[in-house]
Amino acid sequence: MGAWRVGALVVLFGLCLAEGTAHAEDGTAAILPLKGPQAAKIRQRVQSGLRAADVQLVPLKKVTAVTKKTKGFTKQATKLGATILIGGRIRRAGSRLIADIGVRRPNGVRVQKFRASSSSVTRLSNRIVAGLLDTGLMPVEGDAEAGVRKLGEEVTSVPEPEPEAPSGPRLVVRSFKGAQAGKIRGAAVRGLQGKPVDLVPNKQFVQKARSLNANLSSEDGHIRPARALEVDGLLEGDVLHEDGAWSAYVRLVDGKSENVISQHFYEGSTATALGRAVQAQLWDDFRKDIKRIDPSGPTPAGVASVDAEKTRRSRRAEKESEADEKAKDKAKKKKPSKKDRPAAVDIEFDFVFVHRNLSWNDDLIGNLRDYTLGFGPGIQTKFQYFPGAHFTSGVGAQFGIDFEWQRLFDFDSTRDDGVSFPTEAQQFLAGLRWRYPAGRWEPTIFADYGVHKFEFGVAGTPTTTSGIPGVKYKFIRAGAGFRVGAGKDENFIIVVNGAYRYLLSAGGIESTQWFPEANGHGMDALLMFGYGLPKGFEVRLGVDYRRYWFDLNPVPGPPDPPYVAGGALDQYWGLSIGAAWRY
Repeated sequence: MGAWRVGALVVLFGLCLAEGTAHAEDGTAAILPLKGPQAAKIRQRVQSGLRAADVQLVPLKKVTAVTKKTKGFTKQATKLGATILIGGRIRRAGSRLIADIGVRRPNGVRVQKFRASSSSVTRLSNRIVAGLLDTGLMPVEGDAEAGVRKLGEEVTSVPEPEPEAPSGPRLVVRSFKGAQAGKIRGAAVRGLQGKPVDLVPNKQFVQKARSLNANLSSEDGHIRPARALEVDGLLEGDVLHEDGAWSAYVRLVDGKSENVISQHFYEGSTATALGRAVQAQLWDDFRKDIKRIDPSGPTPAGVASVDAEKTRRSRRAEKESEADEKAKDKAKKKKPSKKDRPAAVDIEFDFVFVHRNLSWNDDLIGNLRDYTLGFGPGIQTKFQYFPGAHFTSGVGAQFGIDFEWQRLFDFDSTRDDGVSFPTEAQQFLAGLRWRYPAGRWEPTIFADYGVHKFEFGVAGTPTTTSGIPGVKYKFIRAGAGFRVGAGKDENFIIVVNGAYRYLLSAGGIESTQWFPEANGHGMDALLMFGYGLPKGFEVRLGVDYRRYWFDLNPVPGPPDPPYVAGGALDQYWGLSIGAAWRY
């Protein structure tokens, strides 16, 4: 008797419940055109999902046709005969799609709104369907008797649609550590976009960790938020900048333990080059390990084999974790790829034009001649070689040798009286060079031994001299400068050098015939612009300046010296146009 009463009460309650909800279930719903990326596809899948849940819906074609011709929610609802209007907007945030959905009455008043997100169109559509059903406003097909039957069958809740299996493992790219860490992490994210993985935003992961009071700085602090968000793996990275070279260690960490599944090493001559290497190689390096943590892979029949695989993977991860430090040391010693090492060879060939001006100060007798050369054409070559750069990008690549040679084509210098004298001009330098490649910048220090001569021959019979002293400067040169690449791909090149020339001798100008007590100094400067071409070739345009200045110290008689002057200034301006090859 007691059981009969309880059953009657249950049936009566079911009738009341069905009657109370009958009005909410009467009518139809219309899904208005959504806006944003993948909107049409998501709209179709939401329509199919709601129809599978027995929701009364206006056909999409009819809704589209009406909304194109009719403005205003009230008018649209009237023409469609809809009691519920569903609308929204889709937007993309990184690799995820975010949907803001609103539910309106026929009078246009919004009564519900919610947000759903996923990196998968199908999964996002399923979440929108579930959200709409949760509002309790959807006009579901059925009657009170159906509700009573369900209650009689002890159905306590409506089963939710089974969620679709993820399209791939869920990963979080954690914040990297070190110089330019954000830039390299961004490259890692781009390297995974478009691949069969579901990227969970790091910001969402951090927020979940805070809500769980999880310490992400500890070795196992990621496990609880990873389980809460169903994250299968985490990518972490350390960026290093040592000896002018950039490198990064990126590792895949198991989301359900503190085990490191695998780790890979990347390097580049600049932070930009390192980012390109990470973006291009990351997926190929980690693809197999990422697929192993794919939750959609094993079937129930293979649980035993999966457990065995997990055990093997755990053991392997422990071994790899123990070998991490050895791997880092080995990677540091690893020979850098050719494209990431600084250039070992720099060889240049140019056409040159040189202008010279020799002038005297305090010419007391007035018998000294100034000399001017307009523009003398010639050729030059420059050669720098850093043998260690064939094997390393470190200290061994910083030291090299330096050589320059310049010669003007043979020409005659003509005196005011019309007499011409054969003239020879050339220079060579040889020495050592040190550089410090640091990304696009390459500062340098150099020391050379050099000889620079500008001499006149004799003319006529009997022979006549030019009346201008020849010079043959022998010197020790020491200076510094830099090379910098500009532009997106560093194709625009600027080189600046400056050096002091300590004169060991000056040639004819300090002979007994001219000024045997002369004391001189020298310097030079260079400004060069270049543009990089494929295969290491460059076109170059340079301007250089060489200057020698003297205190002549004329010797008093007897006999009286033939020439008396306080000082002299010897200047050379040069213009070079040519090509170079750096390898």
